[in-house]
Amino acid sequence: MFTIQSYDIKYQNYLVRFLQECLPQSGRKLELTGRHKMYCNINDSFKDFWCLFDDENIIGTVALKRLDARRCELKSLYLLEKYYGMKLGCQLLQTAITKAQQDGYQEILLDTLSSSKKAISLYEKAGFIRTERYNTNYTADVFMSLKFGE
Repeated sequence: MFTIQSYDIKYQNYLVRFLQECLPQSGRKLELTGRHKMYCNINDSFKDFWCLFDDENIIGTVALKRLDARRCELKSLYLLEKYYGMKLGCQLLQTAITKAQQDGYQEILLDTLSSSKKAISLYEKAGFIRTERYNTNYTADVFMSLKFGE
């Protein structure tokens, strides 16, 4: 059974194991002392962070990071490849979108890699559109936005 749970510190070791398995599936390497150090302190790094479980195993994640009073950023939407095609990515994304709306944000921004074609398709189906670069993430080359109430 699949469940989405808000992050709890007791999930930390499971999260690291998940990221060690998941990131290489998309050509990334987990660097906990470098660019991925935010995963060592979830509660200080993100406004909201969710884990998708298959029984007791983390199989996906999604997060929101506050940018300012009206904008937040979608972060860490990851799903193990063997769970693709089951609409679980949609569920994770919708969890974040719903929370952003409930919290009064007017816009969600995200960055990703052009090689992440399935993720980009998911974002477009949810209503995200391409936008200008809004951050200094040197690895990202696609930037998207979803505005509410327009």
